[in-house]
Amino acid sequence: MTLTNAAPPAEPTDAKGDGSARERREAKVRRRRTLRLTIAAVVVFFSLLVLGGLGWYLVSDVQDLGEQSIAGHDLLASSEARVADPATRVALSEQLAEADALLAEPFLTRLTLGTTDAEEALTAATDAVRSSMVDLARGEVTSARKSLKAATNRGEDIYAATKGKGADEAVRTGLRAALDGGSAADAAASVTFTGTDLAKLGQAEYELSTNRSVVTAATEAMASAQDAVSCPAPDQVWDPDSGLLEDSELAKIPWAPDFEVRADVLDGLIALDEAYMAEFGQHLTINSAYRSFASQKELYDPSSPIAAPPGCSNHGLGLAVDIGGGVETFDTPQYLWLKANAGTHGWIHPAFAEPDGRVPEPWHWESVLARGAA
Repeated sequence: MTLTNAAPPAEPTDAKGDGSARERREAKVRRRRTLRLTIAAVVVFFSLLVLGGLGWYLVSDVQDLGEQSIAGHDLLASSEARVADPATRVALSEQLAEADALLAEPFLTRLTLGTTDAEEALTAATDAVRSSMVDLARGEVTSARKSLKAATNRGEDIYAATKGKGADEAVRTGLRAALDGGSAADAAASVTFTGTDLAKLGQAEYELSTNRSVVTAATEAMASAQDAVSCPAPDQVWDPDSGLLEDSELAKIPWAPDFEVRADVLDGLIALDEAYMAEFGQHLTINSAYRSFASQKELYDPSSPIAAPPGCSNHGLGLAVDIGGGVETFDTPQYLWLKANAGTHGWIHPAFAEPDGRVPEPWHWESVLARGAA
């Protein structure tokens, strides 16, 4: 048989004539390779995105902690002696020490350890210090308001009591202006008090204290002006409460219930009486004690130094008694005993009533709490 060269068999084609099977396989392989590369690229992209975001987050946390630490140290320094609870500053100091120790670690170590807990703890500690500073500032405002209120009340009493009493009206007008300024400062402080602004609270406390000083000075000036026209003797001190004490401020003398003294000096008078009884076998003879404004006005005689003008007598303050039973004469045993022993119980014989005083009165005795008592 003679062999002849035959043509290679033709590549099979699909029924639709769309190309060879090899081309289809190659195309399929290319598609798969492209898909795998695309998936890998997407995975790498998102991995880098996640890692970058996490890194940024961790780096940002470290930076935030560093900034918090700086602010915390500033707060710790500025809050010294300015917190209501010193323990808050101790806690802040401890949290700062922990934060600073973490920040001192190598950068990668800090990233590994994390700073979220340290940030939260430091935030809580700084908030506690700020809150305590506000508490203290509010307490100072409260104290200043009370102090101003007491000064204002006293000033109002002086203002009312000096009306038409002959003192310099310009001084009285100055007192009125000071009182109005004090009221305005208190009204402003009542609004500020509800806030948490330390600067405003501090300013309110300053204004309250300043106004208290102004009111006090104006009140003293008014009292001195009234003193000059009401009390003729230098040892007499005018007081707007003289002769006008409330019943609750007075107490009856147990062995002489027709007479009263200021309640806070009664115990000393009782102790003095007990010692006097042990010496002489009888109570102190009380001839006069607290006098109302009206009764002092009836007793006062401008031509005689015996009774002080209304408003100028310590009898009107419940701080003086007149004693008889032998004490109404100098150098008697009773008088000399009192001179030697009354001071132990808070009662004295004032200088103006001594034998060489302005008005020699052996019977007149005063509490050591009386203004001008000496």
